[in-house]
Parts: sequence; structure tokens; C-alpha cells
Amino acid sequence: MRRTKQLAFLFLAIAGLSTGCGGDKDDTGNPIPVDAGGLVNDVSPSKRSDIHGAMDPATGSFAVFGGDDGPIVNQTPMARYRSDTWLFTQGIGWEDVSSAGPSARGRQAVAYDSSSQRMLIFGGRFRPEGMTGNYTLFGDLWSFGFADKAWTQLSDGQGGPQARYFATSAFDSDSGTFYVYGGATSSSALSIRLAEDLWSFKDNVWTQVTTSGSAPSPARLFMAYTHDTKRNALIAFGGQIGDFVSPALNDVYSLDLATGVWSALPATGTAPSGRFSSLMTYDTQGDRYIMMGGHADLGVTNDVWAYSPDAGSWDQLYVGDTFTGGPLGCLGNPREIPKTYMVQDTSGPERRSGGFLGYSDNSVWLFGGESDCSDHLDDTWRLDLSDNSWNEELSATSGESCARQNSDCQCLCL
Repeated sequence: MRRTKQLAFLFLAIAGLSTGCGGDKDDTGNPIPVDAGGLVNDVSPSKRSDIHGAMDPATGSFAVFGGDDGPIVNQTPMARYRSDTWLFTQGIGWEDVSSAGPSARGRQAVAYDSSSQRMLIFGGRFRPEGMTGNYTLFGDLWSFGFADKAWTQLSDGQGGPQARYFATSAFDSDSGTFYVYGGATSSSALSIRLAEDLWSFKDNVWTQVTTSGSAPSPARLFMAYTHDTKRNALIAFGGQIGDFVSPALNDVYSLDLATGVWSALPATGTAPSGRFSSLMTYDTQGDRYIMMGGHADLGVTNDVWAYSPDAGSWDQLYVGDTFTGGPLGCLGNPREIPKTYMVQDTSGPERRSGGFLGYSDNSVWLFGGESDCSDHLDDTWRLDLSDNSWNEELSATSGESCARQNSDCQCLCL
């Protein structure tokens, strides 16, 4: 079921929370929010994609940084990169916790360090708003503390990996080591140069790591990734070779961070379709990798799958919108999507790629991304893994199809 966004004062009245008279309070005297089907705050980060974030299991909160919220005109993105930091707390909502930190960027790699309760970001790319031509690529490393809500620069990019974007990463809390793999190293907007190297950062020193085994092949970009903390492995799924013509991939790879050995994981039975820029997180309770959405060959998706590393198989948790097999083109525009192109399941979020997905306490949390309607999203959702149902915490202000806006239309997004 979708939950309608509620104003803060209405929630306070319904839940019986206090602004100074009655109600439970914490040690500092602030009211403790009660989950009554809404949030105390109804603010939200601006619509954006090309973001990543980190979930803090200790508090159940998650943070996102930066991303791109520029307009997309005739399906051509006009990048506008952000440098703000937002923190989402369950039962309360979003809070802008921006402080001096990384410069504006998108497509950075992100990892979580449980030993220090911090989010780490590496690399990314930037181009001034309204400009064309080459991007500025980054190779710096930063950490954001969930406790103090402050940024610390760990490396300025010297002596480490070549600057890049769309890399994958993980943090081994046992050894205190950050790892970054792959990505794209070309600053040109017209060409992609793939990296296949692995680097570690420990005790303020970068080291290139020699790997063995079966690394992702062919080399690719736009992989979904997560950290399997039980096996201490970087997990990578799908992607595309970077030419935007070849079919998207749907294989799963595991990098053992202790040994540097890559393995291609088996996938018996039905698997997700090939896709790139999908979202992934690790379900610690169910010991499985949750994957959502991404660019499939037919279009952007919103299905949800779970991969069991023990069973070596996929299980579909949410079917979502389904393609009918009809042609593209609507109202004389071959790029527009006709309403008949999809059968939509409006009980779940819009189709998307490039957003945040994180796991906490038998739930998967979702924010932002880019939709099939050539726009960024700013909605926040929670997938309850006890029954695989979606709950809308904050609704989107843009980017949704007309059907999800309860509007009749001929073209899906007009």
C-alpha cells in the first residue's frame, strides 16, 4: 500500500507527540517519535540520480551525498551536481546535515565502515552546470561520521588509483581496509575507458592489489554492488561494456577481500534480465543480495530480486511493472513511451536506476534515482521483507509516470 505524505504538525497531533507538553522524551529532553504511518519531517533532498549512500545498521539511519539533479530535456541530461549531505532517520525523516566536505559530484563509489560508524566515498565526476565537454574526475577519499555528522578527508588522490567514476567499493572493518575496484577513467563525455584494477587503502597508504581467479568478464561498467559482510566479499552484478549497444549483463561476481580471489557465482533457475545501473544491498538477516531496477534492454525496470550465495539461485520478490512487447513511439515522437508499453503495478515505486538502496532490520530502503520518464526522483520507500510489500514514506514530486500520478494519459509520461 502507498502511504500519503503527511505534514509534520498533523503527524504530531495524530501520534500524540509532544512539542513541550507530555509524550515520551529522550535523555536530552527531545520528544521520541512514534511510528504512526508518517514522518515528523516532510522535507526531502531535491530530486536526483547518480547517487550512492550508506546505511548505518547501529541506528537504522542512512546518508546520501551529492548526485545530479539537473534537468533532462528531450532525454538529454543537463548535469547539475550537488555537494549536500542528507541523513534519513526512521520515524523522523530527512535532515540536511551538509558540512564542509567533498566537492560537488556524482557517480562516486560508497562503502560503510561499521567499526567507526562512517560512510566512505571515493572518486566521482563533475562538470559545471550548463557546460559541455570533458568532466573533472576525482580520486580522493572522504569519510562521513554518522555520530558527529562531519566529513574528514582521508586521501587527496595522490599515490592511489587513477581518478575515476562508477567504481565499486567495500570496507573490511576487521582489517580496517577500504577497497575500490574498476570504474571509468576517461574524462571525455564521448568515450569510456574501463578500469579493471583493485586498490586498497589502509593506514593512509594506497596499495594496488594483485587479484586472481575469474574477474568480471567481459570488462564492464555500471555494475550494482554490495559488501557481503558474512563472507567479507565485494559482490558485483550485471553492468554493460560501455558502448550502450551490446546487451546488458546479469552475472554475479564475488571478490574475496581477504585473498584477492575473484569467483563467478552460479545462478541456477530463473535469473533477472540483463541490466546496468541497478541497485543492490546485502540482507544480513536473510543472507542474500537484494537487487532492484536498472536499465534492462527493453527499458528501465522496478522489479526486485534476491540472490542466495549458498543456494546459488535467484528469487523474485516483487514483479513490478512488466513490458507488453508493444512498440515505442507516442504522439509522433519515436522516443516517447506509449501507455500500452507497460503494465504498471502502482503498489510499488516508479522504475528507476542510479538511486540509493540499503538494508536495515528486515527492510530495504530506497531513495531517488532516474526514472523512465527522463527525470530524477525524490521519493523515499521501504520494502518490508516479511511480506515483500512496498510502503511509501515520502512521495515523488517529479519523475513518475502519469499512471502513478493517478492521471489518464496516452503517453506514459505525458
